[in-house]
Amino acid sequence: MERKILLVGLFLTVAAVALYVIERNRAPLPGAANSETATTPAPAPAIRGVAAPEFELADLDGGKLRRSDLKDKVLLVNFWATWCAPCEIEIPWFIDFQKKYQDDGLEVIGISLDEEGPEVVKKYVAEHKVNYKIVMGDEKTAEAFGGVIGLPTSFVVDREGK
Repeated sequence: MERKILLVGLFLTVAAVALYVIERNRAPLPGAANSETATTPAPAPAIRGVAAPEFELADLDGGKLRRSDLKDKVLLVNFWATWCAPCEIEIPWFIDFQKKYQDDGLEVIGISLDEEGPEVVKKYVAEHKVNYKIVMGDEKTAEAFGGVIGLPTSFVVDREGK
C-alpha cells in the first residue's frame, strides 16, 4: 500500500512538472498561424480551470502565507509530513525546482500535515536544507483542495489561480 501511494504521488508530481515545463516552453508548430490569427487551444482535460482554494496558513516563524500573496505565480503545492518516507524522496526535487524555476515565476509551497507542530517541521526543514516556503496545514486545508487521501499529494496552480 505504501509503495502504491509513493508511485501515485511520484506520478502526479512528475506529471505536474512536465505540464509546467511543456506549457512554459511551448513553441508554435512550423507553418502555424501567428499569434494575431491563431485560435485559442482547447483546454486540457481533468480539473484545469477550477479555482484553487484561498488559504491563509502559518509559516514556521509564526507569519502568515496567503494564496492571494502569490498571484501571478505558478504554484506547486505539496502536502507532506516529516514522517512520510515518499515525501522525503520528493523534497530534493522540489528544492531543485525552486532553484531552477523561481525566476520564471514558480513557487513551491510545502503544506506540512504534521500534528507535532512547527518545531518538529523547522528541525526537519533545516536538516534537509529546504529552500521553499513551508506552512502548517490541517484537515481543513486538505479538504479545501478536494481532499488528500495520502501523502505526498501535489497540486499545480497556474498564474490565474486555477
